[in-house]
Amino acid sequence: MTRNSNDSHVSSQTDRPRKDLGMRNFYEYTGTNKQTFHGYLRRYKGHRLQKQGFTKRSDAETSLRQAMNDIDAEERGEIRCKPTTAQEALDIYRRKLDIRGKDKSQQYRHNINSNCKIIQEFVDRFGPNNLIRTCTEEDLREFYQILCFRPTLNQNSAAVFIGRIQGMMKAAQAKKPDLINWRWPNLKVQRKPDFERRYVEMWEYKYLVEVLLNPPQAPSRRAERKALWRDAGDVMQLLRQTGGRFNEVLRIRLDQFHWQKGHVTLEATKTENERNIPLWGTIREIVQRRIHENLTDEVYLFPRARVETFDNAIARAYRKAAVVANKLLKEQKDGRRINYGLAGGFTAHSLRHTFITHLMEITGNDAGTVMAYSGHKTLQAFSVYLRPRQTGRILATQAMNDVGHFLGTFSMPEGNAGNAGADTSTVKPLKNQQVAS
Repeated sequence: MTRNSNDSHVSSQTDRPRKDLGMRNFYEYTGTNKQTFHGYLRRYKGHRLQKQGFTKRSDAETSLRQAMNDIDAEERGEIRCKPTTAQEALDIYRRKLDIRGKDKSQQYRHNINSNCKIIQEFVDRFGPNNLIRTCTEEDLREFYQILCFRPTLNQNSAAVFIGRIQGMMKAAQAKKPDLINWRWPNLKVQRKPDFERRYVEMWEYKYLVEVLLNPPQAPSRRAERKALWRDAGDVMQLLRQTGGRFNEVLRIRLDQFHWQKGHVTLEATKTENERNIPLWGTIREIVQRRIHENLTDEVYLFPRARVETFDNAIARAYRKAAVVANKLLKEQKDGRRINYGLAGGFTAHSLRHTFITHLMEITGNDAGTVMAYSGHKTLQAFSVYLRPRQTGRILATQAMNDVGHFLGTFSMPEGNAGNAGADTSTVKPLKNQQVAS
């Protein structure tokens, strides 16, 4: 077994004469730029230890000592690994995201590149060769403040990137044994999402679906636009009635519909948690209508799902449909406005939030049932939908009042003064006894 490492910026040992310093372990030599470097060469317990390129003698001694300690630890059965640097932690996280993104949309992979680009900036500021376990909460807070002052990012986006950096640390901890006992810094940043927790009103949903299913005449490529808007309208209806994520519904397959069992299986793209949604509402009619009109292929409900940019095309159709719907509202002299993708508005993911919020209201906050339909793994992730309701407060007050009235029916009897009882036992009289002196 040979442990050997050569640096490319120095010449080989045969090009320059080696100057022995009187010890058989260490030597020094001159590099191509006439700079003096140090190295070592030693055979230890059957291993040939060799390394060069050190600018200091002490660095060479430390490296040799570490190599010998590693051999001793290996003989004792210990497992030693190199401490994880910040760049190595990012590489681990990037590989994890790349594997997950292989079966996702192009937009998902684009988001991976964007996120890793920002995380790389953090790594460069922190130091790529610095150990990741030396990162502190102050380092995260400093980078968060830097992101907040960027004109192209808002506070919510900065908070998202801090969460991605913490996800990098968590992924590295799960992969590297030297981080198994590490408590990575946890910076809690308040995040206020603009769109995803927005409840979509029924009139907004109604106007958008009607425009998508009955689009105005396009100046060109009318058939293509009509087909795309038809897909967008069907997707929006399925999003509202299944609570699925955007990519889950866009790339849904025909074999996921189980007609005899009466449900559709959604394969989660985020939590990897499958769930069965009953074929309620108009789900069955929408799917069967597409099948009868030959709008499907042998695999996908939406054949355009094979195109990586299908999600972007659907999103553009929603924005254009919102513009058309606003023109109709203006012609009807209706003061309402559909703000799709704008400040105070909503997006396609808001339909998932609307689905979950609606079920929580009609089931009386039955979190177990709704979580089975939404696909959330933990109650902590689902906690954003747990809100106190006025009906619950009224019922709680009534229940406690009923308990109080019930307990008030028990009257406590007043106690009577007791009479002194007569002791019937005979008491022997005391007798004087002489005590011996």
